[in-house]
Amino acid sequence: MKGENPSRRRSSTNGGSSASTAQASRTVREEQYRHLVRLAWSLNKRGLRAVVDLPLKSDPVLLLPRTGSPLRVMALARRGTWTFTWGRGRDQRVAAPADEAADRIWEVAQ
Repeated sequence: MKGENPSRRRSSTNGGSSASTAQASRTVREEQYRHLVRLAWSLNKRGLRAVVDLPLKSDPVLLLPRTGSPLRVMALARRGTWTFTWGRGRDQRVAAPADEAADRIWEVAQ
């Protein structure tokens, strides 16, 4: 069709699945961002500097500058529950909401 966006035409021929997948991915990333911003504010109230990094092709991450390398905190949803994680071990994650998680993450960031 003349004047039509080719990517739009492709998504309509495959049932729109790529467009809906992209929308779902964007929605999850937006929710991750919201959780990290709330956590950043909670940590900032406790005297920590916090930076939310929003990369183009990966999940948002909260960076907490400290001696050596920054602490990298991510927000993940599993089985309908949001958690903050800064590593792979069980002792390196804490359940959201941000105000309650901030105390634990503040300790780790010291």
